[in-house]
Amino acid sequence: MAPQIQASRVLQFAAFEIDLRTGVLRKSGARIKLQEQPFQILAMLLERPGDVLTREELREKLWSADTFVDFDNGLNTAIKKLRDTLGDSADSPRFIETLPKRGYRFIYPVNGARTPAEEQARRITWWRARWVVGSLGIVAVLGILLTANVAGLRERVLGVRNVGPIDSVAVLPCKNLTGDSEQEFLSDGLTDVLTTHLAQVKSLTVPSVTSSMYFKGEHKKLSEIARELRVQAVVEPSVQRSGQRLLFNFQLIHTATDRHLWAKSYEVDPKNVQALLPAVTREILEAMNVKVTLEEKFRLSSSRETTPEAYEAYMRGRYHLRKGTETDRFKAAELFNKAIEIDPRFAPAYAGLAALLAHGGAYLVGAEVSDRALARKWADKAMELEPTLAETHAALGWLDSSDWNWKGAEEHYKRAIELNASDATAHTWYSQFLASMRRFEEAFAQSQIAMRLGPADPDTITHAAFSYLAAGRIDQAIAYWQSVLELDPNYWGAHTFLGRAYVKKGMYKEGIAALERTIELRGREGIALGTLANAYAKAGRRDEALKLLRELEERARKRGTPGGYGLVVAYAGLGDGEKVFALLEKSFERHTGIIFLLKSEPLFEPFDSDPRYRDLLIRIGLPTESLPPQVTPVAKSTQTQGKKENKKQ
Repeated sequence: MAPQIQASRVLQFAAFEIDLRTGVLRKSGARIKLQEQPFQILAMLLERPGDVLTREELREKLWSADTFVDFDNGLNTAIKKLRDTLGDSADSPRFIETLPKRGYRFIYPVNGARTPAEEQARRITWWRARWVVGSLGIVAVLGILLTANVAGLRERVLGVRNVGPIDSVAVLPCKNLTGDSEQEFLSDGLTDVLTTHLAQVKSLTVPSVTSSMYFKGEHKKLSEIARELRVQAVVEPSVQRSGQRLLFNFQLIHTATDRHLWAKSYEVDPKNVQALLPAVTREILEAMNVKVTLEEKFRLSSSRETTPEAYEAYMRGRYHLRKGTETDRFKAAELFNKAIEIDPRFAPAYAGLAALLAHGGAYLVGAEVSDRALARKWADKAMELEPTLAETHAALGWLDSSDWNWKGAEEHYKRAIELNASDATAHTWYSQFLASMRRFEEAFAQSQIAMRLGPADPDTITHAAFSYLAAGRIDQAIAYWQSVLELDPNYWGAHTFLGRAYVKKGMYKEGIAALERTIELRGREGIALGTLANAYAKAGRRDEALKLLRELEERARKRGTPGGYGLVVAYAGLGDGEKVFALLEKSFERHTGIIFLLKSEPLFEPFDSDPRYRDLLIRIGLPTESLPPQVTPVAKSTQTQGKKENKKQ
């Protein structure tokens, strides 16, 4: 048997403590079982943190010369057991890094030692000092050689390869290592907030948190994830228990070289989590050598202190909002309200409510009147407390569009993007606004930016692609929505938009299949029902269309409202212009509903030549230049023709 490594020191890293003399490993005070060989490998790595421990050294120490075993298989098995015990990963190592065909290196700070990035910075500082005090001749020669990087001298002398400045980074899903599923909101919330902080820097591209969350639980290589997210670097966070405190670990990795640029651990009281991320953000930006303006530095250093209870409610609200279901949206609103009740001056909670309510009722004709008024109230309050929240300006852009304040809407969208150029939602909503204005080239540009920021975000791609449908580039829109279904075959939004595109293209069978799939996934929601009724009618399945129409009318009657988007689109499919314009007039009078998207809705195109349609656009302030010459309304004759067709059936 290989000799035991004797030592009297107790070594600590993260939540682990190892006694090299007694052979005991503990995590957060609790003893952990670890077999002898994995334990000895860990001890050897900890004795030389940051250094490469070669496979030959491990063979000599742990496998005697007269032992006949499959060394490679034995070592690989021991390393795997060690990693499993530590909760580590070979693909994205936190503790033990593999150097192919060479050996292993312990990359986490031991007993408070410097991280690899900090040690690297120390070496650079030491060399600079040596250059200053050394011989001027030697300094000059060395400076020339280092500048020219002759034969890689700079890399050998400094132990560093220049990889900066970095202009794109993704925050990967924070790993919840607490063993408590109830803390999932905290790990997801950390990913969300850190992404938001980093995204405030204009010179940095940061994919949306939804795109990053797509890789939660995935075991892909970092280089693959970076390629899919189109970034140069990734931040890997994790959180675990350390007694009664929380231990947050962060690693910044340059994916092309697989180098750790920065790593640090923070042990904090659970009540002080909110104070952690601004400091983490600043250190990450420094490590990437990112240019930060004075305004951005001010915003990043501005404290959003609130009570721990309010912050937890807000983080839980963000967690539910990202899940996207109607139930979760209601839960998010409840939690944002709870945060406000606890701390009436916490601006992010008001902004979250404003964005949720502004966009959530967009497709109703009457039921969202109070929601929109409340959304405006919350947005105004957020502006009063903290006018530099991008989310607030995006919500105000949507609300101003709903109020036909086109100038105000565009100003808010531009300001949201100025404050957070990586806000995929702001770019998406702005693209929809531009499509309504028939400014399609600008709309496409915003759509492309949104898609770059959310390359793995089904919601972003789905809504950003709408500008292509509005412009009549149907095949391109269809291609985008098909790509969404490759990401998530069950994303109902893509099925809905695909259904609309197929109906517009006259592919009724495909459109009906897509819309019926939406209803399977989403339930009998008004938008899908109305669009399906439109498709049934155009496909000659009029009885089925009328059945859905009656269901939508009954819903509107029970709610005491004129009806919603679904009802208008259903009437449009049936060719009932009188009902369509009666509902749109009610929407105009009440200043509600999807009327502000009227010019970008392709299913209303059969009424483009109706003078009532042109008149409505003029009163709303939408462009009419692309409309065909006016003709006498054809609603009555269309209805009559529809009745004749129904009798034939």
